[in-house]
Amino acid sequence: MSRRELNKERVRKAIIDAALTKFHEKSISATTMDEVAEQAMISRATLFNYFPSKAEIIGQIVELMDENFIKQIDGFVDGPQPLAKRVEEFFCAHAHDLETRWLRFCPLMGISVQGWDETVGARRFARFIAAFLRLVHDAPEADRLMLAEVLAGTYIGIVHRWRFEAGYPLQKRLVAAARLVLSSIK
Repeated sequence: MSRRELNKERVRKAIIDAALTKFHEKSISATTMDEVAEQAMISRATLFNYFPSKAEIIGQIVELMDENFIKQIDGFVDGPQPLAKRVEEFFCAHAHDLETRWLRFCPLMGISVQGWDETVGARRFARFIAAFLRLVHDAPEADRLMLAEVLAGTYIGIVHRWRFEAGYPLQKRLVAAARLVLSSIK
């Protein structure tokens, strides 16, 4: 990358980090673009050159969340563990990441399912299903797609419950759900 491209990437990252910090501190709706610019230590004009609206920042963050999620699933795909253990370990690791490293993304989880048109929502869900299909590649072929759909739906439902309920045992629930779902595979 050229120096100019590196600088653009640095500014883009600073904006995303600033927005996440402010969204976590104040909420998404209470955060202004001016506050994001100030937190990122850039001018308002620079901010609007990169992201013309708060919705565009949110869209970029949701994309980053999705990419991280899929990358993390893919890290478990070729694991030597049996299917049930591999899924359980993925759910456990991802829950830990959400509760620690990704906690400041929590306000965006609800937003990530709102305001998306049918095409965007369907495309995002299809990417999740495809990732889960890779994770369960060694399940019986007749069950594979249904298993991927059930795991994706289960994951999404439990994560959204966690974001609403303080003290919700995310890691424990995701692991228990993985065990329950996978116990149905003969």
